[in-house]
Amino acid sequence: MRCERCRSEIRAGSIVCDECGAPVLQNIKGFANTAVIQRRLHSMTELYGAEVIGSRRFISLVMDHLPDLDKERRLLVRAIRAGVLGTLIKGRGEPEIAVTKAKRYLLGEAFLAENACDFVLACFTYLLGLPYQSAYRVEEHEESRIIRNDDGADEAPAFAERAAVLTAADAVRSKLSRNIIVPEGYVKINDSVYHGYLRLKTVKLPSTMLVIGRYAFAECVHLASIELPDSVKVIKQGAFSGCERLRTVKLPRGLCEIDDELFGGCVTLSEVDIPSSVCMIGAGAFSGCEKLEKVNLPQEIRYIDPTAFSYCGMLSVSCAAGSYAQRFCEEHDIDHVLVRR
Repeated sequence: MRCERCRSEIRAGSIVCDECGAPVLQNIKGFANTAVIQRRLHSMTELYGAEVIGSRRFISLVMDHLPDLDKERRLLVRAIRAGVLGTLIKGRGEPEIAVTKAKRYLLGEAFLAENACDFVLACFTYLLGLPYQSAYRVEEHEESRIIRNDDGADEAPAFAERAAVLTAADAVRSKLSRNIIVPEGYVKINDSVYHGYLRLKTVKLPSTMLVIGRYAFAECVHLASIELPDSVKVIKQGAFSGCERLRTVKLPRGLCEIDDELFGGCVTLSEVDIPSSVCMIGAGAFSGCEKLEKVNLPQEIRYIDPTAFSYCGMLSVSCAAGSYAQRFCEEHDIDHVLVRR
């Protein structure tokens, strides 16, 4: 493969050209026309100028330039109307954070399947000249393995299957339960669904779960254990705040960010291992976690709010030398241990 801009040879697996820094064309699993669409979107900017991106004309131009790709066109138009492209444009200076915000919306609010989310982000980041590493990238030698349907099109469910949402009405029947198992098929727990369930001790979530809403388990003062499957991508503000007996928690490997007040006031929480998928930690995320002793911060983190670890007097952080996390700890006088990654 050669770079579309300078025609230099591209190394296998690269997301940007070594010579000119331009993003590399890529196909996403289930969306074999991704590279074709990336080229067409780029050609629009050459014809009409870069200022057309995000303008009132842009949706019309996308529809005109993708007349034969109905599924992909509808996904992109829906994302543009929802402000996803605008989020990426505004966040060009900090692309990792902008991508995290966009991904959070696509997975947590639009309920796109993960590969459909990556298709949208791959198209928009290429259009804006931003690098993007997709977990669903299909290399050229893998294209022959893509499953196709009877019409010759790629099999790609755009939306999460069986998008059932757990509401307060669904949960009320278990208000006196100590142990709750959420059935398979649910993809989201609505805001405040289990808020203040005083008898609740343990929760097991299904492998289909994607989103946990704001304050979903807040003030569950006896909650001591919750199993978070790796399918969970978004946990919203204050979801576990005030869970006074929650001692340890294993965060899912695909989590996008640690939202504001997520574990605020979890006074017995002692240890947290933050996965490498997280690039942001919000305001008061662990504020008031008085017994929090160990936090492992990955080098992928790009922003931590100054109040994220306020009133955590026993805290010691493990982080990589030269990382943003190290600088944060030094600036805020947080004990830390440097580790090799």
